[in-house]
Amino acid sequence: MDIPPLPPLPATLGLPMAFTLGLVYGMGPCLLTCLPYLGPVFLNSDGGVRRSWRIMLPLALGRLSGYAGLGLACGLAAQSVDGLIANGSVRVLLGSAALLIGFALLLRAPRCPAPTQGIASAPLLRRQGSPRPLLPGGLYMMGLAMALTPCAPLGAVLATAAALADTGAGLLLGLVFGLGAVLVPTLAYGIGAAYFGRRLSEQLGPWRGRIQWLSATLLLFTGTSHLAGALP
Repeated sequence: MDIPPLPPLPATLGLPMAFTLGLVYGMGPCLLTCLPYLGPVFLNSDGGVRRSWRIMLPLALGRLSGYAGLGLACGLAAQSVDGLIANGSVRVLLGSAALLIGFALLLRAPRCPAPTQGIASAPLLRRQGSPRPLLPGGLYMMGLAMALTPCAPLGAVLATAAALADTGAGLLLGLVFGLGAVLVPTLAYGIGAAYFGRRLSEQLGPWRGRIQWLSATLLLFTGTSHLAGALP
């Protein structure tokens, strides 16, 4: 069976423009939005640049899923993003993600935040809990919540998807925008934050245990604040 081709995208907002809008958005607001959540994660990571993909991959997949899903939904419903996104739902999703990541860091932290427990005890910390299911899941949810947060560049892309009223074109527009949006943050955090986070973690020495507890506590507080703000 022949697959019908996608309808032509408007010249004012084609795929190259959608990618460019995502790239510009990823170079600006997105970098700042990710910092309060990814900063504590990289500060408590032992992998450095070589294993930073374990952190950035689920986050990027969550964002790509969100952008592609929004484009598909707008193309299907032929309406703008304002009618598809509930701000309360986004806050619940983002708060839940922050809680999952906070619990994951908490499981990796020493049971007693004493300054004598430093880098030498890190292999033992990973055996005290099992943060692996929590951390990727929380990062994926966080990426999904970030994609569902309205912004002007995304609104332009979704308005085009709604005008086309075609699910395939909407999906493609959202996916291309997402690829541009995740490119710069993935490189910046996967290389820069991972490298400097590991160097700083090594310099902290015996204070690393307390930094782990503080990072986990901040994320738990942030997640709880988002969930409380979503309540009527």
